[in-house]
Amino acid sequence: MDDKFPPRPLPRDDLATLVAAVPAPDFAARLLAYVRRVADIANFGAFHVADMSRPEPVLSFWGGEMSGYWFNRNASTILSDERLINSILTRIRAARDQGLTIERWRPDPGDPLHPIYARDGVIERVTVSSWTDRVGLQTFLLRGEKSGWFTEAEMERLQQVLPLVHELIGLRHRITGSMGLRLPPSGRASALRERDTGPFGQLSRREAEICDFALQGVSVAGTALALEISENTVRTLRRRAFGKLGVNSATQVAALILGDSRSSR
Repeated sequence: MDDKFPPRPLPRDDLATLVAAVPAPDFAARLLAYVRRVADIANFGAFHVADMSRPEPVLSFWGGEMSGYWFNRNASTILSDERLINSILTRIRAARDQGLTIERWRPDPGDPLHPIYARDGVIERVTVSSWTDRVGLQTFLLRGEKSGWFTEAEMERLQQVLPLVHELIGLRHRITGSMGLRLPPSGRASALRERDTGPFGQLSRREAEICDFALQGVSVAGTALALEISENTVRTLRRRAFGKLGVNSATQVAALILGDSRSSR
């Protein structure tokens, strides 16, 4: 080995450290700490839409002072309201030709979100929306009462860091899937198929794998890449698996696994 030029240590700056931590379990905390350098944020999260041609938003990623229980409960309330679903999708669609769009919003007393935000002490929200290929993503940052409204200086600084934050959340989703649809290994479609449990016993091994990726919120493109098959094959297998299970979406597969017949319907 030529040791005339020994290796030199390269410092890893804060941004490089954050990017390297994308797959890490504590990435949400690290991302929030990064954003809080420019503005005080109480909580943040992201709604992910795997296929905008058949849009079904799911709460994909979150972090902050609010517990996972309340984040999921609030998301369930939001995603059961057609007006609020359309609000998410409208913002994502508006970003299709613009790359990323950012919006600052304060809840009006007549808005259906107002009771949720009032209960949680949220006075302002900033959203970043994007549509890439068929995938939609909306990141939202929530401001608490104790911090007051965002200042113009804070908004300028946020606009500098939020494009990166939004893209890292999208990358995180492609790597690890959705936090919102994660199930224990024993509750995955593959495990239920092996145990010949209910309709899951009718699935082929590949169909069960496709369901597992869908349950994680991984897109068709991400599933195809992971399994080294075409996107059309993924769509065919997903359609076939959902037909055998009698469902139309990954959310309904999760409900079927959890035994919630009302949600399954």
